[in-house]
Amino acid sequence: MTQISNLSARSFWLSSLFFGESFMDIITPWRIRIDTESQIIEVSKRNKYLIGVDREIIPFKNIRNIHLDAHLIGADLYFKVYGGNVIAKCLFKSQAKRLYNFGIAEIANKDARKIKFM
Repeated sequence: MTQISNLSARSFWLSSLFFGESFMDIITPWRIRIDTESQIIEVSKRNKYLIGVDREIIPFKNIRNIHLDAHLIGADLYFKVYGGNVIAKCLFKSQAKRLYNFGIAEIANKDARKIKFM
């Protein structure tokens, strides 16, 4: 059985136009990359000066909850982690659903490993 090594999603410009916070969201897209080998999620966004990229890296073990907010065009993913929240907005809906389903499966596996029956 083949295991998925990398999943990714990026912002959809049309969703950013209608549902983004500002016009800058079109030229500063969100990106999510899940690396199953390193067991991390990387959420990145080009900063407002268009020179660098702001990144947040989350280990799978620190994720407490995932919320998918689907719009007419695109979707937002909210990750609740220990110590705060991480948000990626205006993603392609199909890519966001795939990441959401993967994240829910990982959370279920993490919780199943903690439960010990006697």
